[in-house]
Amino acid sequence: MNDESIKLNQKPILKLENIYKSFGPVQALRGVSLEAISGKCTAIVGENGAGKSTLMNIVSGVIRKTSGEMYFDEKKYEPKNIKSAEKTGIAIIHQELVTVNEMTVIDNIFLGNEIRNSFGKINYKEQFKIITRIFKELQISIDPKKKMGYYSVAQQQIIEIAKTVIRNAKVIIMDEPTSSLSDKETQMLFRLVKQLKEQGKAVLYISHRLEEIPVICEYITIIRDGGFIGNYEVDKISEEEIIAKMVGREITQRFPTKVQGKDNEVLLSVNQISSDILKNISFNIKKGEILGFAGLVGAKRTELFKTLIGAMSCSSKEIYWKDKKATFKSPYEAIKKGLFYVTEDRKEDGLILDETIRNNISVSSFKYMQNKYLKFISKKTQNEMCNYFMNVTKIKAPNFSYKINQLSGGNQQKVLISKAICAKPKIIIFDEPTRGVDIGARREIYDLISELKAQGIGIVIISSELPEIIGLCDRVVVMKEGRISKELEAKDLSQENIIKYAI
Repeated sequence: MNDESIKLNQKPILKLENIYKSFGPVQALRGVSLEAISGKCTAIVGENGAGKSTLMNIVSGVIRKTSGEMYFDEKKYEPKNIKSAEKTGIAIIHQELVTVNEMTVIDNIFLGNEIRNSFGKINYKEQFKIITRIFKELQISIDPKKKMGYYSVAQQQIIEIAKTVIRNAKVIIMDEPTSSLSDKETQMLFRLVKQLKEQGKAVLYISHRLEEIPVICEYITIIRDGGFIGNYEVDKISEEEIIAKMVGREITQRFPTKVQGKDNEVLLSVNQISSDILKNISFNIKKGEILGFAGLVGAKRTELFKTLIGAMSCSSKEIYWKDKKATFKSPYEAIKKGLFYVTEDRKEDGLILDETIRNNISVSSFKYMQNKYLKFISKKTQNEMCNYFMNVTKIKAPNFSYKINQLSGGNQQKVLISKAICAKPKIIIFDEPTRGVDIGARREIYDLISELKAQGIGIVIISSELPEIIGLCDRVVVMKEGRISKELEAKDLSQENIIKYAI
């Protein structure tokens, strides 16, 4: 493939030329160019922190560019705010949806853009008529009179897409739309994107899941460390070439080489966990082994481990820690006894976003930082430990005083993993360890997990990504509707085998 980026031969509805953006001394974007074509989908890819979200925030009016030119329908485009961008015809659907769960679907869609009659009152009848028509056009089976909170994340995303159509958006930006969706829900989203293209909408699609791009995108824009790498036709660039351009190096092996654990010692035996949603589940976790848990959405894998650590109730469970009966009445007690659960939702449950890297890493392990005699927290020990973990996990930040909400998704995940390791556990449970993490940071996380295994720590990985499960795990437990369907040894691991027992 020619290494030079292409110049699109179709007239763009949106054109960005040589965009720069600085936050004080930090240059977040350097000379990025992009074209959005009506009826086409353009993927925007790059590692976490590459500048994708900054670029889309400029396009959607959230922030202003430092320099460069933007054109919409061949006219100069300078949005003052989000409202100004929406009025022009640009809408963004954020990864974390901004919805009001206690309001109806209708009220969410028209919030701030209500249709009013000549007396200034909201014309609910007209609003319902418009929604019904758009839902029918897009083949959406959702009751607009129900509250938003009634619907799943996938359904709420579909509602947000419908909202952009109702507001007559010509360019629709989707930021990591499939990061929390099942395979079935993802296919539903793809169908909707194809319909949007058929209606002449231009779609800008940010995703870390490179396998999605050939399915729905015609073009791809690659950004690395804020710099513009190029625009390419999707069918003329391979996934390997995309990765190399994203990270600036070739990643020849996506997963570390599996090394068989030397010790078969069972660290934890779980017998007959049962609850309203779990059915007689038994398994064990061995020293220096990676045990995977696979299954469809609704298989109750997360619920199983939240029950194990005492975060959810159960009717019965029997746990043995190295042949001694054990109980975990709370997640805190589980940590104290050597079992650490790394949550799938780092922003909601795993990290304190307004706190520093240092305080987040050390919050679960203050006992190791106390002065031996006076029992106060030693700042020197805390600082040394945090510097050590920043180096070990390759957290990209100027120092440990940086706040979590200033970090990319990949670096936030590394802080969460550092927090787990800092507590010196014997077993770590990773729930969706690479959700929302780019390809380069993923490999670093995989290497970390592999190193923890080599140190003799028992690892559990819950993941919806089958290549991840197969590439990392020594054994895999397949779950279905709250029960174990099958346990597979390494030699039997394949996507076909896992799916066979999951459905």
